[in-house]
Amino acid sequence: MIFFKRFFDFILFGNIYVALGAVCLIQSSLIQLQTSNFLLPYSFLTFFATLFIYNLQRIFYSRQKENSIGSIRRKWIFENQFSIKLLCIIGFIGVFITFFFVDYKIIFYLSPLLILSIAYFLPSIKLRKNAWFKLLTLSLVWTMATAVVPMILSDVPLSCFPAQLHIFVRFTFMIAICIPFDIRDFDIDKEDNISTIPHILGETATRWIAFAIMLFYILLIMTEHSIWMFDRATYYGLMISAIINTLLVLLSNSKRGEYFYVAMIDGTMILQGVILMVVCYW
Repeated sequence: MIFFKRFFDFILFGNIYVALGAVCLIQSSLIQLQTSNFLLPYSFLTFFATLFIYNLQRIFYSRQKENSIGSIRRKWIFENQFSIKLLCIIGFIGVFITFFFVDYKIIFYLSPLLILSIAYFLPSIKLRKNAWFKLLTLSLVWTMATAVVPMILSDVPLSCFPAQLHIFVRFTFMIAICIPFDIRDFDIDKEDNISTIPHILGETATRWIAFAIMLFYILLIMTEHSIWMFDRATYYGLMISAIINTLLVLLSNSKRGEYFYVAMIDGTMILQGVILMVVCYW
């Protein structure tokens, strides 16, 4: 039991879980756009890039401030700095290797995302200190990496309405699942003098905003299906994952444990991709 918990914590807090979420969202986009290319090299590249960036920012955490909060996740990070740095190295090596198996023009698309990701947590810049920059930066980077770049690599014209609608839908989804993490980090951000939406509008109002965005996301899925962007199986798969996601967003509050957010809210990215792969390929 202890071994299982340690392994579970390693997968979750070592950011392997969220890196799998990035891969699942890429596959979800490819299914929704009905492309024949699985983009496996790019999926591996994104997995390792997510592993690298997310663990890199863990190295910049302030030990003194974080220890005063009592976060299980932060406690694990500071007690497992060797693992964090090792995963960061593995991510970097993985990016370096998989880069040779993708189109070289990908540098042009991913370089701005890398800069934004580093600026998000770098102490001298730290975009996450601004409530709106924090939300928009995260949502934009994830939308570009899991929807826009896969479209470009699959030769899907970005000028067509279905592509633009899909980008907007993915951006809406990312905003909806990013907001609850501001609720989770309410005390941590306050300790670090970071102003977030819950601090500005209050926790309850923030939760209802996320809930409303999820309802809007569901309406967008219905719109996509109504213009025949994807088949009925894909539609049902998206709706199932969206309904589960909406319930989780509604249940989010600052008193919820770390596992609720890291395993379940982040898990909605994996859930979406897995459900679509099951209903469409099996």
